[in-house]
Amino acid sequence: MSGNLMWYSNVDNFKNANGYDIDGIWYPRVTSILNIKAKPALYMYYASLPDFKTGEAIKTKSAEEGTILHETVEAILNKEPVVIPDIVKPAVAAFMDFYGQNEITAHKIEEQVISKKHHFAGTIDALAELNGKLGVLDIKTSQAIYRDYNIQTAAFVEALREDPSMPPLPTGQAGLTSWILRIDQVRHCLKCPATLRDKGGREKVRGEKGKCEHEWSPMQGEVELKELTTFESDIKAFLACKDLWNWENAFWLKKIY
Repeated sequence: MSGNLMWYSNVDNFKNANGYDIDGIWYPRVTSILNIKAKPALYMYYASLPDFKTGEAIKTKSAEEGTILHETVEAILNKEPVVIPDIVKPAVAAFMDFYGQNEITAHKIEEQVISKKHHFAGTIDALAELNGKLGVLDIKTSQAIYRDYNIQTAAFVEALREDPSMPPLPTGQAGLTSWILRIDQVRHCLKCPATLRDKGGREKVRGEKGKCEHEWSPMQGEVELKELTTFESDIKAFLACKDLWNWENAFWLKKIY
């Protein structure tokens, strides 16, 4: 019996943890499928902490902060009135500068997308037209843009290609694109290139060169936009993850289907 079986007490527990019931059909969730992929950086993160419990507490608090930032930015994209929480004000200020300097029209925000062809579902942050191009806008609150993000956004693009409610592509655009929009906030040392990031109650200094008695600036927001251009290889990688996920969870999937 697979060790994975111990995590679920019954089939309903498995379904609730890993997917959605949509129109009477159960679909595995994109993020659950991607959990099958090894994450060496995550292992290093846990190894750097005193114990697993500490790591989980930091992750939980970090996720809560990320959710606040996500919801605030999505409300702005949706042109809804919003009160900006103090904890994310620097990051939101940086996003507002970016928003004012670019033409952005959101078509779908926090909407479920489904691939009936490949049998999976997920929730996109936004489908948006950005400076004349239409694509998935995936908002991240991480300290960097990681290659793993390509696989997730490729799955969303693939699902949207099946969506009959999709707006038409702008003139001259051959296919749907995707971007990672990274929004974060850090303090900069006034004496050296180092930065201090406080996420989930954990302070981390990066970019130190030599010894420095750091003098930190006020918290400053930062925004990074990256268009992803490797869809064909990325969707192959996602579907390979799905095949492995199906294999790993065959016991429960046989009960569902």
